[in-house]
Amino acid sequence: MGNNNLVVKNRIYSGVDLCKLISAVLVVLIHINETGTNLLLNTITSCISTIAVPFFFIVSGFFFANGLKKTNNKQKYFLSYEKKLIMLYLFWQIINLPLNILIYVEKYPHAGVIKYVFLLCRTIFLCGNGVTWYILAMAEAAVVLYLINKFRLNKILIALIIVGFMLLVGYDCFYELLEGTVYNYVNKGFYVIFSWSNNFIMKAIPYMGIGYIIYNTQVENYNKKMFYKIGMVVSLIISAVVYYLKQVTNIYILEHSNIYLFFVPITTVFFFLVSINLKLKMSKQLSLKCRELSSTIYFLHTYIIYYFLDLTLGVNGNFAIKLLITLAICFVAYIIVSKINNRFLKFILNIK
Repeated sequence: MGNNNLVVKNRIYSGVDLCKLISAVLVVLIHINETGTNLLLNTITSCISTIAVPFFFIVSGFFFANGLKKTNNKQKYFLSYEKKLIMLYLFWQIINLPLNILIYVEKYPHAGVIKYVFLLCRTIFLCGNGVTWYILAMAEAAVVLYLINKFRLNKILIALIIVGFMLLVGYDCFYELLEGTVYNYVNKGFYVIFSWSNNFIMKAIPYMGIGYIIYNTQVENYNKKMFYKIGMVVSLIISAVVYYLKQVTNIYILEHSNIYLFFVPITTVFFFLVSINLKLKMSKQLSLKCRELSSTIYFLHTYIIYYFLDLTLGVNGNFAIKLLITLAICFVAYIIVSKINNRFLKFILNIK
């Protein structure tokens, strides 16, 4: 989520704050529907919810560029940015550590201490876990963007974005189809190191890089708002159609790939461009609440779902009830933390 002040050139980006809240809810849908069999819900979580975290990354890149441009001391701004992310990440890793140990002990009951230490170090320093991978990847990508900015290496950033997306598509879309090819060794290498595509090379640098470029090129254009909306809708529709065909047909290339994910970057960029061009009659205070509530939902929802609702309602419990309870608990938690005004609690939920 980052420590972003969503104000550029004295403008309040309420549309971005609202879309961050929507995106947080989309992330909740993913974790509630992990074992779902409903085709409509699966289509929503596979084709729409997948743009949520990439959207967060673009927002972070956009306002990280804003912060670098507005400050007189870029190094101080960067170090402060990194310090907050690292402290936030370490806190949530400490919270997750007992569960991570339990998971590895159950999965590898005969492993030695060295292997457990190795697995935990891999989780903490390379993979992240749960939703915390996002913080780690953002901190790593911010280092790259800071160096790009310092040494004016914009062409290298473009190259990194292209390479990152190529690696992402190869991993997420064509992992199975590429089995047995030379490229498959690249995919297996990323799996060994990061265990998934949720890493700074494939996700954070490309998407934060796009946000950084959008800010520095001032692509936002209210007159093109309708074009951005149409582009987003068309991309979503194509993605949904491809996903549907994958489920109901026996076409080999669709059956053994996730081509629908190819449209995620396209949809996400259009979604962000729509958000920064939304002109809402929303107060600064309400805009801030949307932003803060999105962070609260993001950080708390998995604990509510996995350690409360799945145990009480079952993994396949009613989707709507789980969603409503999760959001209600997050909202109450946000209100309580805001009211008691405890600095530590506000920090770990990214509330100002």
